[in-house]
Amino acid sequence: MNIIHRVSIATAAMFFLHTALAVAQTAEEYIEFGIEQGREGNVREAIDFFSKALVLDTENAGAYYNRGLAKSLGGDVKGAITDYTRAIELNPKLLGAHNNRGFARASLGDFRGAVEDISKAIALDPEVPEFYNNRGTAKSALQDFKGAIADYSRSISLNPRLAGAYNNRGLAKSMSGDPKGAISDFSLAIERDQRYDAAWYNRGNARVATGDFNGAVQDYNKALILNAELVEAYNNRAYAKAALGDFQGAVDDLTRLLQVRPDNPEAYYNRGIAKKQLGDISGAIGDLQKAATLGDRLSVKVLEELGR
Repeated sequence: MNIIHRVSIATAAMFFLHTALAVAQTAEEYIEFGIEQGREGNVREAIDFFSKALVLDTENAGAYYNRGLAKSLGGDVKGAITDYTRAIELNPKLLGAHNNRGFARASLGDFRGAVEDISKAIALDPEVPEFYNNRGTAKSALQDFKGAIADYSRSISLNPRLAGAYNNRGLAKSMSGDPKGAISDFSLAIERDQRYDAAWYNRGNARVATGDFNGAVQDYNKALILNAELVEAYNNRAYAKAALGDFQGAVDDLTRLLQVRPDNPEAYYNRGIAKKQLGDISGAIGDLQKAATLGDRLSVKVLEELGR
């Protein structure tokens, strides 16, 4: 069963605020114009203004920090890391730069570097709940679930309304073999944000792990109402429906999934098995053959059992 957990990483990324003036004549004025462009979503223009600020003041940590943030928003993560690094060199106490560089490193898969950076941000200000949430997410990626849970718990103690921290702690508990504890955390996340589609989805996954397939189907239903593009929920709801004996419902869900992801071998395999249970052998063979052509080995074995 393909269960994909979505982990939210909250950032403390904020543009520095400066006094706006009508005509840019100083680095600070260019920074303010860059901030305004960034707020409007004009990333390239923002980067240009921050770069102009750096022409006038090559050691302006705020300009490097803000340009790094703009680059990150524009998808230039490596460029963002370079700018955050320069900002930190100029101002080692710039805690936002440490956190955001950690966030950027995590997005590139450097989770150890992320833990190191966010730990520095925490050392500078140990009362920011988002920092603990972010470090917990990096630790979870390193499979340090105990450390991740401790960080999420600290984040929650600092801000009990932070729904993402409950969701992420639930994920860490789920991945460390505590689905009941995970369900409790996902429920707490949902209490704080009824429209948190990932929390509904993740709770559905945890309920599957405990054998509560009816509850899982209900959670997947809610997740899909909130976010119809959460296509993994179709696959997992199909699994839960099949476990309840609703093979036609499983076929319907997998068909919806394949409309979006037509090259998903597991979905073809699962639909083939569901069709087989319904007695649609011809349809089952067709799906299993398609899955086999896409590299699914289990399909080959089932086809052999069917004499194909």
